[in-house]
Amino acid sequence: MVAYACRPTDGSEPGMGWNRAVQSARQFDTWILCEAGRSEPAIRAYLQQHGEIPGLHFVFVPRPRWQRCLAGIPGMFYLAYNLWHRAALKVAERLHEQLRFDLAHQVTYCGYREPGYTWQLPIPFVWGPIGGTHNFPWRFLADAGIAGAIYEGSRSLFNSLQFLLSSRVRTAARRAALALAGNSATQRHFRESFGIELPLHPASGISDSLGTPRRFRAGDKLRLLWCGHIHPLKGLPLLLKALAKMPADVPYELRIVGKGLYRRSWERLAQRLGIGQHIQWTGWIPHHEALQQYRWADLFVFTSLRDTFPTAVLEALSQGLPVVCFDHLGMGDIVNERCGKKIPLTTPAAAVNALREAIVAATSDSAGWERLSRGAIERASEYTWSQQGKQLARYYRQVLGSGEDEASPALEAACAAAAREDA
Repeated sequence: MVAYACRPTDGSEPGMGWNRAVQSARQFDTWILCEAGRSEPAIRAYLQQHGEIPGLHFVFVPRPRWQRCLAGIPGMFYLAYNLWHRAALKVAERLHEQLRFDLAHQVTYCGYREPGYTWQLPIPFVWGPIGGTHNFPWRFLADAGIAGAIYEGSRSLFNSLQFLLSSRVRTAARRAALALAGNSATQRHFRESFGIELPLHPASGISDSLGTPRRFRAGDKLRLLWCGHIHPLKGLPLLLKALAKMPADVPYELRIVGKGLYRRSWERLAQRLGIGQHIQWTGWIPHHEALQQYRWADLFVFTSLRDTFPTAVLEALSQGLPVVCFDHLGMGDIVNERCGKKIPLTTPAAAVNALREAIVAATSDSAGWERLSRGAIERASEYTWSQQGKQLARYYRQVLGSGEDEASPALEAACAAAAREDA
């Protein structure tokens, strides 16, 4: 299993790599190749505190200093990342001579543009879940600011060209015994562009330790939570503009968890909109502290304009927190009428108005809010890592022709429902 990013205490991609490795080791002898610089210290500290994990073996593939410097140059990250994968292939080839692996799996990063090289080994190759094929919606570029619009517009252009023209991506997808789509948009893109039908498997997951449904908090202020990187792709200005239109008789407080280069710019926007006094900017906080914010809030508002499969949405649901988000990509797959409100992504003006209406409506009905809280826990239970581990084991055994493992009915139902909605 190649998981460049793999850390036990982080969310997002490092958490995906770690949890898929742990789940795999429950049924298979699993060797993990991961990047040494950041993953090795975190993994060694965890194992020293908690003990070794049976069936799980870590191999840390280092990067020379010049490659680390190269990765820090704007536009050069993927070149350095590719060089790491070339080194990882050499390590994998040496290990394969000794251990005779049955299967290779490329896990993180989930972005399609770097499938690694272990598909060249003479064993079945599994790739994914895969994401990153989607682009920034062009109608929303004006809200990204000049720099953001240039960046996102350029990314969309090059992203589309690379997806269509990269022979290595196409080769890896066709060589794979199994490739998995991280969301229904990626599934559609591979079908339309390459004629390849990928099974749908969530690109992220959630801990099995779920919270409990909550009672409606009849407080004097509506508590709103927003989490993420403060960057144009996350669409925070849309929420700020929606809050500027809130009815005067609906007091609220917005807590923004995250950091990014656009924080000062958007703080000024909030002041111009006359809502600065309602907002608390926490900056970056450790992941375990960020998880506590979901229990503080009454509503989680996720405004990302491109996200493969957002872990933050799953984290919110796992704590019984209803979600308001846009109806596209991974969040469109996750959220349904039982756990939140999805807003059509049409125009910025329509999105702002729909956000305002959804926020007011979600908390004006206490019985409805509590129903969404119960639905949030139920929905999160369909995406736990243990559920995904069972499904992945089933896929492995199908690839190896050794029969099927016990299926995960809840996960299969969630994926099938998302596929039907996309169709």
